[in-house]
Amino acid sequence: MLRVCFALALFSVVLSHLCLIDPHQRGSMEGINEPGAKDCLRTTKQCGGMPGPMMEPLVSIMGGHMYNITFQKNLCHYNPKMPGTLDVYLGNGKGKDMKMMKLKTIMDTNTTSPYLYVVEVMIPDEPMPHAVLQVVYNTSNPQAPPMFYQCSDFRIEKSHKGQ
Repeated sequence: MLRVCFALALFSVVLSHLCLIDPHQRGSMEGINEPGAKDCLRTTKQCGGMPGPMMEPLVSIMGGHMYNITFQKNLCHYNPKMPGTLDVYLGNGKGKDMKMMKLKTIMDTNTTSPYLYVVEVMIPDEPMPHAVLQVVYNTSNPQAPPMFYQCSDFRIEKSHKGQ
């Protein structure tokens, strides 16, 4: 019985999750209010292995303005000896070779699970018909997967400042 409890505890610790709420992540958000949500378990590099939309994104964000990104650390993997990071990136286009620009880094802390982050970033004032926002949880924890990924697709409209 003790072995079963230990195995279940280890299983729940290893499956940290990251959920991207706004803008909406690729795929569903089923069960995100419960620690260990399966739709937030993405460990494959570049968007957690979730393909982008077949069509150009319908959601638009105005460039040249601050925007609040909302994401959730669904399970905590805080490592006090070497804290990880939560990084926000922006890319232009599709595909595995897409170049990503880092917008923000947050140091990991020992939080409750789930834990909500709201991070303000500057959206570039350049039109992008297909922008990709990627949030990466770098755990720095040898007893957990090294990284978790979530992506969202939208387009960036150029602002009309100064016109």
